[in-house]
Amino acid sequence: MSLRRLMFASACLLAACSPPASQTSANGSSAASAPANSGAAVGAALQPGQYRTTVTIVSMNMPGMPAGMAEKMRARPNVSEDCVTSSDIAELTRKSLVDSEEGQTCSENHITSANGRIDGSATCRNEDGGEHTMQMHGTYGSNRVEMDMTMSGQTPMGPMQQQMHMVTERIGECHGESTN
Repeated sequence: MSLRRLMFASACLLAACSPPASQTSANGSSAASAPANSGAAVGAALQPGQYRTTVTIVSMNMPGMPAGMAEKMRARPNVSEDCVTSSDIAELTRKSLVDSEEGQTCSENHITSANGRIDGSATCRNEDGGEHTMQMHGTYGSNRVEMDMTMSGQTPMGPMQQQMHMVTERIGECHGESTN
């Protein structure tokens, strides 16, 4: 699983997004044709290896959510482990925060990083007119990424908003997998 997908999978899952289908930046160019950008600083700092990611729901407001569900989600952080390769880390050199999905266009979609700080935002609209905005702000080092993420948008049942805190830490070498 890519590091970027790992970092944002929880946000997309909770917001009922589908997995990324392509790698198109906000200006419509593919990742292969996108120029190098400030995201390269993240890739240069992180080391390949086995990483543990803990995503904690800070707040969640979603129309139609069963009573008590948000509290249960806040009480139980989502913890996962993945082997992060050099290729996964190289994906962070792209300047888009989220991968474009079929039927979705993003008017703002970028990541910037420098001096141990990483920030990004995306505003996307799907084909049925629903719009969502995602923002993330955090810090990174060679073995750790910590960030706060906010996602808000309009669902058919009304507005939703969620805030999450994510910590990804390198816990060692990958278990029998290549890190290239």
